[in-house]
Amino acid sequence: MGISAAVVHVQAVHRFDPPLVTGMLPQPASYVEVLRQGETHDPDLEDQGYTIDPAGGEPIRIDLFFRPYAFLELRDEIADRNGRAWRFDAAWDWHPFDGEQSGTPAWPLTLLSRHGEPTPKEAEAVARATAVGSHADELERWSGLTLARPAAHRR
Repeated sequence: MGISAAVVHVQAVHRFDPPLVTGMLPQPASYVEVLRQGETHDPDLEDQGYTIDPAGGEPIRIDLFFRPYAFLELRDEIADRNGRAWRFDAAWDWHPFDGEQSGTPAWPLTLLSRHGEPTPKEAEAVARATAVGSHADELERWSGLTLARPAAHRR
């Protein structure tokens, strides 16, 4: 018996410190919430998708196909080609510093801050990764693999 191979997309990662008390051992220190390919997150549904304990006893293998904005880390601060400053909280969760709540960063991007001042190597990696392409290209590639849309883009 086993779990058949499936393409999924990560909806959330939860970390527990101390580990979660569930009555099972080992106690989970993290969960990964996933949705099957073709499912779009519905914020109105309480239970959707599946939860995986990556360190649990189940023999699972996870292969990463694509991570949008793989060249950025959570809480990175960037400037876009128009000089607008943004904070990266997730691939589809951008927060501009100018108070406007519309739009997405226009490529190329300049790394302003990563846990303080970024190293030249980190800044160069972001500049190189965004020399061509756009937020729309990242979204299109992700949507093509997941057959879904980020909740913020569903209309």
